Amino acid sequence: MNCPYLILGIGITVTGLFYGAAAVVITVALKKVRKRYPPLQLPVTVVIAARNERRTIGTCLAALANQDYPQKLVEIIVADDRSCDGTAEVIDRFRTVFPTLRRIAIEAVPMGVSPKKNALSHAIGHAHGEVILQTDADCEPPPSWISRLVSGFGEGVGMVAGVAPYIEEPGMLNSFIRHEYLWNAALSAASIILRRGTHASGRNLAFRRDMFERLGGYGSGANILSGDDTLLLHRFRRAAPSSVVAIPLRSTHVPTHAPRSIAALLRQRIRHMSTGKYFDPVLIVSGILVYGFHVLLVLTLVLSVLSGTARSIFIGGFVWKLFWDAVVARRTHEVIELNVDWKAFVVNELLLVFYMAFLPVLGTFLPVRWKENS
Repeated sequence: MNCPYLILGIGITVTGLFYGAAAVVITVALKKVRKRYPPLQLPVTVVIAARNERRTIGTCLAALANQDYPQKLVEIIVADDRSCDGTAEVIDRFRTVFPTLRRIAIEAVPMGVSPKKNALSHAIGHAHGEVILQTDADCEPPPSWISRLVSGFGEGVGMVAGVAPYIEEPGMLNSFIRHEYLWNAALSAASIILRRGTHASGRNLAFRRDMFERLGGYGSGANILSGDDTLLLHRFRRAAPSSVVAIPLRSTHVPTHAPRSIAALLRQRIRHMSTGKYFDPVLIVSGILVYGFHVLLVLTLVLSVLSGTARSIFIGGFVWKLFWDAVVARRTHEVIELNVDWKAFVVNELLLVFYMAFLPVLGTFLPVRWKENS
């Protein structure tokens, strides 16, 4: 074996072993997901940041009005972030359905502050609930959402993270997005269980208002465009590792529609991955190893056109990835109850190799926008 291919082989072996070890840790950790929590009843405030969401906010508010949680304990605050499409009118109509619904108009965003964090901070600042529940205007929380998330706030718990899966729809793009989310959801839940939470979804998140205020809200991260969920989770975890719990059960899933185009997917994922540079050093190194494994797979695939040796290295590495991703996908299906598109599994895995090799780089270096004209 030539020296360059020897180096490639060693690189894929080392990063691949780390990848396999991470898969083992995740599958073992998911065994510890708690299925039952004693019911609790605490005053809550649901906060939503909405910008030009006329087409979706009504469905979200209708779902919140249909919760199995005592309505007298629920307050809903929508931060209407400079909408100009009739969002305000839709929100105001729902006040007859939900008397504790309030709309806060955001007229401007301070220079250097994330628009969404600004909107959420205003909403939380007006909240009376002991627990803040956060979702997005294009989501439809299930009837048990509030009651099941609140049940996680036992003694010492400051944050509860749920799962926000994508709705199954026809098409290869939708299949790939749901496939990518299998690892996403598994890693989020498992890392939180292990008290090393990597990320959370703002579409399905709850936290104690007093702890949020005690930590100074979003802190210095308020100027970072994304991360109203993940970077906030890191603040809670650093303050008290055991204060963050995951409830990834189906009864708490908050579904949303997947991006409908490749461009929309790239914009969303670049925004999500842009927060990675602010992670703890251990998480950054772990991410480099995982992404490095995929970069080396892409490199060997390209070189396989010229070399049988590179082809063998790629096949070995890809089969290794395929095996461990299947293990994680199966456990994610069993525990988190996310469906796996097994018919497209191999194709999605091949696409995932390129996705995982390039998206982190794009998220690190490309400029990020929250929404058009933000």
